[in-house]
Amino acid sequence: MKELVVCKSCGYVMDKGKLKDKCPACGVPAKLFEPFTDKVSPRRRFLLALDLHPIMAHFPQAFTAAISILGLVLLAMGGTHRHLAATITVLGAALPLVVALTFLAGLIDGKIRFRRVTTPILKTKMTVGALFLLFSCGILAVVLARDPLDRAWQLTVLSLAIPAFICSSLLGLLGVRMLNSEFPG
Repeated sequence: MKELVVCKSCGYVMDKGKLKDKCPACGVPAKLFEPFTDKVSPRRRFLLALDLHPIMAHFPQAFTAAISILGLVLLAMGGTHRHLAATITVLGAALPLVVALTFLAGLIDGKIRFRRVTTPILKTKMTVGALFLLFSCGILAVVLARDPLDRAWQLTVLSLAIPAFICSSLLGLLGVRMLNSEFPG
């Protein structure tokens, strides 16, 4: 088993054998490290270290940001740029699946991290995530039902994409607060 150390300054945990003259995270001298005992089992640590949910969360954030920005650009260009509309359509069609997979990954991550998914922040994340999924399904319904060069289509997609992006951002902010939290064992 590796011998771990933790930086007393910033909390960075690393293998003692890889510690050089300073903390790779914050740069303080190596003398500020102390022994660290991981309270999480190796199997759970491995699963948490995969960071599946945090990585997956970037996709719906990027999709909603792109749909919002491209929607604004499309409107500014007079709404007639077919390639922009097609890109919005593809992203909008894929968004509900990406949100649903990220939601599922979040449930799995919560179960691994806290052994339950009913913690106060996770409940809030599930509520915001459900709202995010509704907005993304709304975008899907619009992109499949109407002509993308129609101004009403563009305004409707934009009016759904912006609150979807806000939901995605809120989820990210809540997630960052929890990233280094986990039950021992």
